[in-house]
Amino acid sequence: MAASNRRIKEYNTIHHLTSRIAHKVFFLEEEERNDFLGMVKRVATFSGTPLIGWCIMMNHFHLDVYLPEPPEVIGEEEVLCRYAALKGLAARQNLEMEFARWRLEGDAGERRVEAKLDGLRRQMYDIGAFMKRVKQWFTEDYNERQSHTGTMWEGKYRDKVVAFRSEAARSQLAYIHLNPIRAAITPDFDGYAWSSYAAFVKGDSCAVRGMRILYGEEFTNEEIRTIHERLMCEKLESWKLQTAREIAEKRLAGFPVRAHALTSEAMIAQQMASIKRVQTAFVEQKVNRDLATKAKERRDLLLKEIELIHSTDPDIGIEALCERIGKPRSTVYRYLAKLRKTEWK
Repeated sequence: MAASNRRIKEYNTIHHLTSRIAHKVFFLEEEERNDFLGMVKRVATFSGTPLIGWCIMMNHFHLDVYLPEPPEVIGEEEVLCRYAALKGLAARQNLEMEFARWRLEGDAGERRVEAKLDGLRRQMYDIGAFMKRVKQWFTEDYNERQSHTGTMWEGKYRDKVVAFRSEAARSQLAYIHLNPIRAAITPDFDGYAWSSYAAFVKGDSCAVRGMRILYGEEFTNEEIRTIHERLMCEKLESWKLQTAREIAEKRLAGFPVRAHALTSEAMIAQQMASIKRVQTAFVEQKVNRDLATKAKERRDLLLKEIELIHSTDPDIGIEALCERIGKPRSTVYRYLAKLRKTEWK
């Protein structure tokens, strides 16, 4: 994942934006999280990039932002309205008075007005500009109020892009909304005040708009809630199993790891038994291959071994697979091709 300002813009996409407080310090208190969210909403309105969802944690944040196709023309009145949403009504009035003074200069003044308007337009419909403004604005405000100096954010932000109104986009938002539950802050989907799901349930207009953009106007809010909670339940159960498996793997390796708040000793024991069964199957498969005397028999056993590895670890890379079975790349590629032919049949 790369920073959006370094990629070619793809419109009609949803961006999952994340950034973490430097040094992993927990110092976003309730007031700061409220301030940050307020700034994000104002920048989103100015940028023309609606918020689909958010979750503001104590040491990092998640934003889901929709990047639509920009209109061909953004008129002066529209620019001024967005500028007021960002800076306030007084700032808009000051800018309008400045424009009026410039226009008294004739053509040269008119060109100055257009240059200013164009500069503001260039900051719209741009995820990189959106993130830069949000992070800089909050940093400046926080440093001024807390007498803090230096950088506030850890490295560059992360930007994961998915297609608009896709299953991936819905899954992405469910992942974002599960953050407080995975962190054991609340047991309820709508129990965290700085999650857009809690705001959606309470009827917050920005959160409701984001969910309706994502799911479509054909669904009622209640239907969206039902669909989204079902998706969160599925992802949460999957995450629990994955976490239990990770703990089981560490314990089998000799590390005394505690159960997570959302896992149980029974889940971990089940995963440990599953891992042991797979390990036993691997050992038996390798022993059978080593004992095989006929070339065809060895090839068949190797094919079954690769198939077994892929069934337990579908994302394994070629190098890891080569190392696991002790064969060169050319052999592994050949056997993978055989497996694909079998699947296609």
